[in-house]
Parts: sequence; structure tokens; C-alpha cells
Amino acid sequence: MRKSMILLLLLALMVGLAACDNDDDVVIGGIITGALHRVEYGGNVVYLFGTYHSSRTEWFPLSEVVEDALRNSDVLLLEIEELGLGSSGHMAIQQAFRSMQYLPTGLTWSEYLPEDAYNHLVEVLDTWDVRYENVRSVHPLLLVIDLENWLEFSLADLNDTFFDIVDVYIAGRARELDLPIIGLESLEQEIDMFYNPPFEVMLARIMKFKPLEESTEAFSNWPTLNDYATYYENNDFDSLMSIIAHEAGSRNECLYITYYRDIVFNLRSENFANEIIRLLQETKEPTTFFVAVGLSHIIRSGAGEEFTDIVQQLRLAGFTVTPIWQ
Repeated sequence: MRKSMILLLLLALMVGLAACDNDDDVVIGGIITGALHRVEYGGNVVYLFGTYHSSRTEWFPLSEVVEDALRNSDVLLLEIEELGLGSSGHMAIQQAFRSMQYLPTGLTWSEYLPEDAYNHLVEVLDTWDVRYENVRSVHPLLLVIDLENWLEFSLADLNDTFFDIVDVYIAGRARELDLPIIGLESLEQEIDMFYNPPFEVMLARIMKFKPLEESTEAFSNWPTLNDYATYYENNDFDSLMSIIAHEAGSRNECLYITYYRDIVFNLRSENFANEIIRLLQETKEPTTFFVAVGLSHIIRSGAGEEFTDIVQQLRLAGFTVTPIWQ
């Protein structure tokens, strides 16, 4: 399955920070609503906002309803705390990636991969002008993902530096407002889930890796990152749900797709919802939380019964979740 839908959240680990000078300088009235929802329990409130892990310059500031919710909040929750820590968080993310970039000491692909996967990957990489001798100790799954990320972003009119994504714009605004920033999961958990799937899942992804010409044609002809960004800025969530249903729905039972659907998509949404419920129920002093997570964690259940998201999980738990972006 394409990186843009399965690994949308992963991009948050590769890109980062956009901050305003100060609160008084912010001009309200942008276009991004992020499917903002509100949840109340006792004296506590949660604003649930969907991010896109890249950006276009004209997206900032966000829409007035979002900026107001953020200014009225007491705590910011992000997927991982490091996204809110500026340069130090970026360094921590880079260090975490470096720590698992290579195969265990002494191993190369010829010892690590089955013969058919080894031969397939070497042959395909030759079309990308990548010599096996230069990468033979690099974790093959990381290399595949990195090349696909590079290709798809090279075809996109988007900002993809550490200082541009929506998540970290939110973090910059939170720092200006002197809000505490909390992670919903650890950096280690997120990296492990994305980059260290079961061995057979990794092999399935590698065997789906295509020659450069085929990959370029596919990324050019299928819905692109530019398409997703346009849907996001126009609140066209139905189109996004149609793509998710097509690419990751039950009709597609490829091993690595089912892994990402069940674990990276659904399980993470359930975990996020459980942490939000805990904060709503256990926080004694009335507190308003602003929760910023990848958009699909808020709207994905609309793609079909095989999907769940935070909003659905909160409603199943008995909470009233009200959309306030419409």
C-alpha cells in the first residue's frame, strides 16, 4: 500500500517546526479546520484536531475556530512529545532513527533476507541507481520507505522540512502560549510500530517494491500527496475516506496492508482514545486539552466497518463528540 495513506503519520517523524513570533501577531482566518471536534466530561474539555504531516505556506494561521480552541486550552497532546520540543525534539527523533538504521552488526542483506527477496530488492534498486554494495548493511525496509518517500515528495508541491508540518506549527503556538506538551505514545513505540513490523510483513512490503519507472508512473497517476493536501484544506474528507477504503479496505488483504490497517491505523486510534478517556475521567482540576493527531485518526471510521478512529471509540465509550468545524 502506498506510503501516503499507510505512513502518513510517519512523516511527522521526519519533518517538523513552524512557529509564530508571538500571540499578538497571529492573524486569524485561515482555511484549515482539521475536522475539529469537542468532547466534555465533568469540568474537562477535549478539542480533537486532525493534522496533516506536511503543509502549504498558506495554511497558517489555521481557521479561527481552531486557533480559538488552542488559545483556550491548558495542555497540548501530540502523537509523540518530541514533536513539541523544537530542535531538541528533532535531534531526539534523528538519533532514534539512526539507532535502528542498520542491520545487526555483521549482517548484510544476503544473510538477512530470503534469496527471492534479496534478488528482487537488488534488481529493483538497480533501476533506482542504488548500488547494493553501498547499502548492503542498511535495514532494507528503511531504505525502501526512504526511497518511496523521496519519490512521492519530489512530485508534490508541499513543504516537507522539519519546520513546516501542521503538527509542529501547533506545537510552536502551544509554546508561545506556555502550554505543557504531552505525547500520547512514546517515540520508541511509534518507530517500532512503523519500522519494526513482524518479519513476514517486512518481506511482503519489500516484495511489493517496484522499479523506479513503475513507481513514478504509479505515484503520478494515483491520488497524489497534492490531492490529499487539497482534500485536507477544503475539508473534503469524503474523498479521503474513499481513498482509504480503496487502498486499505477489506478487499485488499495483502499482509502488510492488513498489518498497517489493524495495528498502525486501528490499534493506535484505540490507544489514543483510551488515553484521552483516562485524562477526561481522572483529571481532577478542570482542564481543557487540545489533542492534535493525524487526520485519519479522527475520520477514518467513515471508510468502512473494518476501520475505527478516536471519535468512534469515544462515542462507543459513551461520550458525546461534537464536530465544531462545520
